[in-house]
Amino acid sequence: MFEIRDLRMVLAIHESGSLARAARALGIGQPVLTRQLAGLEARVRGRLFERNGRGVVVTDLGRTVITQARGILELLDVLNRNTTEARGDQVCDLTVAAGTYMAETLCLFTAARMAPAHPHVRIRLLNANWAEVPRMVHERKASLGVCDLRSLDDDTGLTVEPLRPQPGFFAVRPTHPLVGRSDIGLAEIVAYPLVFISRIPTAVLAPITAARAQARSAGGIHAAFPAVIQESPTVALAALACSDLVIPVTPAIAGPALRSGQVVVLPWRAPWLSVHPGIVRLRNRVPDEAEATFLDLLRDVDCEEDQAARALCERLGISADCDA
Repeated sequence: MFEIRDLRMVLAIHESGSLARAARALGIGQPVLTRQLAGLEARVRGRLFERNGRGVVVTDLGRTVITQARGILELLDVLNRNTTEARGDQVCDLTVAAGTYMAETLCLFTAARMAPAHPHVRIRLLNANWAEVPRMVHERKASLGVCDLRSLDDDTGLTVEPLRPQPGFFAVRPTHPLVGRSDIGLAEIVAYPLVFISRIPTAVLAPITAARAQARSAGGIHAAFPAVIQESPTVALAALACSDLVIPVTPAIAGPALRSGQVVVLPWRAPWLSVHPGIVRLRNRVPDEAEATFLDLLRDVDCEEDQAARALCERLGISADCDA
């Protein structure tokens, strides 16, 4: 009567509190989810959720299914781990979904620190669009998620732990036309071709859009925005050497290139040009030993990177303030 995907669907609806949020978490359309739920309710011959204007309320039948579903999915996780151990390799997998910037800094640095001390843990880092991270956690494709919290919808099914915000600034090649000018503003910067990720938080996109409108009225603006879409800011840095591209980066991303002189930082920045990372986990799910270890190390790395970022900003003579 029940399939594993049915149990995951019921838990996602319960944890999200609405069909719309559950559909986003599962990566499907709401009409599809509604049909799947209706089909399951027809098979069990009873309502699992009552719909109202504010979302869904679990029924007694639904509560019974949810209680059993959690246990079954936990047992499935145990079975997968035990199967791995029975093969003799005794390696457990820890999958972490991370959004752009965090995947290449906080999470990668944490994994590098954890790997030598925990050789029996295989860490999978999935570089994902920020909006995909909560869905991957809901679907248990990842045990943990790290994303920019400004892109996170109100999701009652997740536990959220904010990390320290990271200041951002614009980097260019040392011979860029804007280098050496002390009077530049945002409009002058965004008139040049920009490299950006595909999903830009509204807090960052809105002022840049306004500045581009100002630059357009002055003439000479690069038409395409972004001029280049690249999900890896570390990779995008390499393109600065041969063009007038401008890229927003964080201290952790740009630090090595800045120290080697490959790129320089423009003197203009604002607190809204920042990244606001946070950890997302399924609510009421107790992390296993590997997850707990990764989380502890991630908090340490976050603290160290915050100190390093502030020191770099002070050396560059720019503010490290970040808007919420």
